[in-house]
Amino acid sequence: MAGPYAGLKVFDLSHVIAGPFCTRMLADMGADVIRVEQPTGDLMRALPVAVGDPEDHVSSAYAQYNTGKRSVGLNLKDPRGLDLALRLADWADVVVENFAPGVLGRLGLGWEVLHARDPRTILCSLSTFGAVGPYSHLSGFGLVAEAWSGLMSLTGEEGGPPMHFGTALADVNSAVHALAGIGAALHQRQRTGEGTHVDISAFDALFAMIDQQPAAGAFTQGEAVRGKYGNRHTTSVPSGVATCADGTHLAYGMSGDVFFARLVKAMDAPELQEEYGTVAQRVGNPGPLYDRIEAWAATWPTADALVEHLVAHGLSAARVRSVRENLADPHLVARGTLSPVRQPGHGEVLLQTAPYRFSGSEVRPGRPAGPIAADTAEVLADVLGLDDAAVAALFDDGAVHGPHDTGKGAR
Repeated sequence: MAGPYAGLKVFDLSHVIAGPFCTRMLADMGADVIRVEQPTGDLMRALPVAVGDPEDHVSSAYAQYNTGKRSVGLNLKDPRGLDLALRLADWADVVVENFAPGVLGRLGLGWEVLHARDPRTILCSLSTFGAVGPYSHLSGFGLVAEAWSGLMSLTGEEGGPPMHFGTALADVNSAVHALAGIGAALHQRQRTGEGTHVDISAFDALFAMIDQQPAAGAFTQGEAVRGKYGNRHTTSVPSGVATCADGTHLAYGMSGDVFFARLVKAMDAPELQEEYGTVAQRVGNPGPLYDRIEAWAATWPTADALVEHLVAHGLSAARVRSVRENLADPHLVARGTLSPVRQPGHGEVLLQTAPYRFSGSEVRPGRPAGPIAADTAEVLADVLGLDDAAVAALFDDGAVHGPHDTGKGAR
C-alpha cells in the first residue's frame, strides 16, 4: 500500500538530526525526499557505528535519520549548483532546512526567493530560537535549547546540578513539531492555494512540552513553580521511580485519589489514607509519603513481581527496561515502529520508523541509506530532465558531486 504522504515531494536542505528526522518521517509515510549533501557528507556519517563498506561512509546514526531518501551533491556556491537547488525547490511541495536563521537567504534560497518563484511552495525552517524574536540571532544546538527552556532545570535530584537528557530531545521534539506544522501548512495550501513559511524553534518546542509548571506559574505570578523532579514528581504525587531488592527499578504513578486509595490497599497501609488521601495533602508534603513507598518497594524481590502485584490492584506501573530489550520488541515489530531495512554490506536490520498507523495506507522505511550524494546523476536526469552530456559537464566542472559512471567514489 502507498503511504499517506505518497506523491508529496520534499527538498531537504537540512543536516544532523532535527531536519533529517522530520524528513525521515515524511519519507516513511511515502514522500519522495531528495536531500543535499556536501562533499564531506553529513556530520552523522562520521558517528559510530560504521555500517557496510567503509568507503560508503554510512553510520548507524546516519541510517537512522536518512533511510528512505535520495542524496544529491550540489555546490551551492556555484551559480549552476544554486540554479539546480532552485529548480529542485520548484519541483518540491515542501522545502526543509535547519541552517541558522539568515543562512538560507544568503545562499540565495530564502523564503522570499522561493515564494516569488512558486507561491505554493512550503518552507519549513528549524533552528534553536526561530527566525524571528529577540533571541533569533543567537546560535545554538540541542543542549542550548534544553537549558534556555527551563526543562533542564527540572532534571536531577533536589540540591544537585541539572542534567541533560542524553537523547537529542530538542532535535527530535522540534522535528515532530515540524512534521505537524508541515501537515497544517499543506491543509492551509489546499484551502487557500498559498504556501507558507513554517518557523520552528527548539526553544519554543521544549518550553511548550513542560507539563503543569508554566501554567501554574502563570496563574500565581511564578510562586507555584516547583523544583526538580528527580525520581519524585512534585505535582503528580505519588509518581516516580523506586528500586526493588535486586536493584531493578519500577516506574509508577498513582496521583488521583481513586488510584491512591488502591495503592494504600496494595501496600496494606490504611493509615496513609487519612494522612494523604487528597491531592492537596499529597502535594503539600510529599517527602515522607515517597519515603514510605520506596521503603515498601525495596522489600519486593524484583520490579517484575511488584508490577504484577500493583496491576492486580488496578494500578499502572512498569519495570524500567533498557534500550537493548526493545531492539526486537515484538509489540514494536507488530506495529511497524521497528521495521526491516536491508542495508548493503550489513544485511537486514530493524530500524525505528515513524510511529504512525493509518488504515488503508502503509508507513515503512524506503530505500537504505547510501554513499555521499549517491543519487546525484539519477536526480539530475530523472527529476530535472538533464541529458547525459549536461550531467557530465556539471560533474566535470565541480557544480555537482557524487558517484558518476563508475558507481563508486565522488568526482
